[in-house]
Amino acid sequence: HSSPSCTACPHDYVPQPTNGQPRRCVLPDTELELEGVPCGEDSGLGSVWEANLRMPALARFPGKIPQATVSQDLISTLDVIPSFLSLLEKPIPPNLDGEDMSGTLTGKSKNLESERVLFFWRDGFESGPLPPPYGRFDVAAVKYGRLKAWIYTKSAHYNSDTELYHDPPLLFDVLADPAESNPLDPSDYMEEIEYIKEMAEKHKQSVDLSFPLCLDSDPRYLPCVNRETGCRTDGTPLLETKL
Repeated sequence: HSSPSCTACPHDYVPQPTNGQPRRCVLPDTELELEGVPCGEDSGLGSVWEANLRMPALARFPGKIPQATVSQDLISTLDVIPSFLSLLEKPIPPNLDGEDMSGTLTGKSKNLESERVLFFWRDGFESGPLPPPYGRFDVAAVKYGRLKAWIYTKSAHYNSDTELYHDPPLLFDVLADPAESNPLDPSDYMEEIEYIKEMAEKHKQSVDLSFPLCLDSDPRYLPCVNRETGCRTDGTPLLETKL
């Protein structure tokens, strides 16, 4: 759905092709350059294909997490804080993102057939409130248990290709097909697709887009800069910080 000459470059790099390097990307005001990829290849920062999202993880907690155990359960990074609060036997705030997956870490429960819903946002869509290349934020894909539905496909952040809308969504079983190379027949999953669409719309309506979310910050979660104050720039000791 994009021009064959369209090149996708990493964040902050811009295409500057030459006769010998049609995919050349350069970082403005520097001598740095690298090779980009065709816009049809969804790679780089912002890609929400499983190949970019799904990463192996290690967890160690003597006395809580059994040694030398392996799990194929899918856990979001959103789940880290609630899961470890549970392992520490601390209360989990009701408005905290993510779910308690401590059962997966301890081996007491499995999540392979979970019906939880995860939403994957992308920016750079056309007709957005922000100027190019930021454009509009929207839900590109939704994961519902082992199913993943692509509502829009588009290459990585800030590339010039236009998003492609899919109706019905592209549907994959990401446990059986983690490469997302064999789309399922949507006619076999119409009930699930309708539920995914309903949940995506409900989720979008719950998000406050009155200001760019990426510009918000909280001094409690800034990188460590001062060990004497518990590594928090506002001077609040770590143990006194409330979630």
